[in-house]
Amino acid sequence: MTPDAHVSSGIARRLRIKIPSKKGDASYFSTLRERLSACPGVGEIRVNPKTGSALISYECETKSLAEFGRENDLFLLRRYAPGRKSLFGNVADTFQGYNHDLKKLTGNEIDIPSLIFLSLVVSGIWQIARGNFVMPAWYTAFYYALGVFTRAQVDEWDEGENLVAELDDADGD
Repeated sequence: MTPDAHVSSGIARRLRIKIPSKKGDASYFSTLRERLSACPGVGEIRVNPKTGSALISYECETKSLAEFGRENDLFLLRRYAPGRKSLFGNVADTFQGYNHDLKKLTGNEIDIPSLIFLSLVVSGIWQIARGNFVMPAWYTAFYYALGVFTRAQVDEWDEGENLVAELDDADGD
């Protein structure tokens, strides 16, 4: 299958294309450099498998360069439309990073849901120990702790990806 590529930057007669699906694939980029050098009008080609990019100096039309890539199954040059993340997605990414750091720090013993669960249980016990039976704080803490505990039992903590997908489906996207 021919990988998708997009132009990440370009000036006259010089183009940097990114091929995200081949990032890290040194053999692909070696083949790309070798085969793309056969394209009429293409000069120097510098590839970087670590970033998944190729810097191409050329004297031909950009359209013919894209056609050569497609015809030789090197890449399909597509328009790049960077997706903007929602506020929910940005917050989820932040907490995913915190969760990763916490798990690394504790040797995978504690994650954020476990920490919240324990904090809420301790809060509930503290309220009972203080004799605060009238106020709803202790049983509210237990209720929330139970909710966090049951959600944490899901096989995957999806950071909201399933919710976002469901919203997209509801919108008809």
